[in-house]
Amino acid sequence: MNHDARDLASHRHLGATRSGTPVHIDERFIAADLRITLGFIEPHLMLGYSGGRKLAAPGIAAQETIKVLHSPKFMRDERSVEGSIEDNPLHRELLEIARMARHDFIVDVALARDRSIAAVFAGDPERAHRSGVEFVSRVLLEVLDEPVDAAITTSAGYPLDLTYYQCIKGVTAASHIVKPGGSILLAAACTKGVGAPEFARMIQGGVSDAAFLEALQGAPVTVDQWQLEKLALVTTRQRLAWYVPGLPAEYHAGLWGQSYATLEAAVAALLSTVPPGGTVAVIPEGPYVLAKAQAGELAVR
Repeated sequence: MNHDARDLASHRHLGATRSGTPVHIDERFIAADLRITLGFIEPHLMLGYSGGRKLAAPGIAAQETIKVLHSPKFMRDERSVEGSIEDNPLHRELLEIARMARHDFIVDVALARDRSIAAVFAGDPERAHRSGVEFVSRVLLEVLDEPVDAAITTSAGYPLDLTYYQCIKGVTAASHIVKPGGSILLAAACTKGVGAPEFARMIQGGVSDAAFLEALQGAPVTVDQWQLEKLALVTTRQRLAWYVPGLPAEYHAGLWGQSYATLEAAVAALLSTVPPGGTVAVIPEGPYVLAKAQAGELAVR
């Protein structure tokens, strides 16, 4: 059976969190005697890490819950980033919702470079997930002495580079080690194009990144706006270049940053922005690397 977040009637209202998020969880999950989730743990651009509590919400929550969780209230918080758990308000919110839904047991995995299973974490949802986060943090963390002038990154290949929507994760992950005003080049195949219809319409909206961020304040949340919101928080402080050959031509004008027809041209353009003696980071694994600069913003915790 598939969960349908748009069908509010198929969810049970469990009340609201302490911060006011309405909690609607799939009735079939709530009605079950034993509630088990299966997932995997990787860095996540707003929640710190995936897995665990994320399978309850947004995993099987109604859109009335999901939209609040993806609103500027959480997206703009500087602690809602990759590698952040202890101080992440979105992490705390999802833990509270999972407790309300009586999340009984998890089986989460960490994946190796070849997508094989590197480790399994099972049992109490919070303790098992914490163990998985500690493992993933330890094996994926890369630390630089100081921020770099530019970064060349990816979305780590299939499946995250199938759509432009997903490849944004490579940008946000790299942004933590690039100086303000520095440059980021993202290379991703995007063989399935841009993403969902709502996201596609926003790309073609023709507004600047700063105007987009301003327009979201106080407005009703639209499906998928959060991904562009996270991107805009990067492009308003760093320069972006794109090599996304699978993205249809009609979307390129709406990208916040220059797109290039060849990877060679994109790399040459990026390098032209680097000052003499400057530094460039290359991140072939994209968002699967927890990138931290000692003088930068990201604190893995």
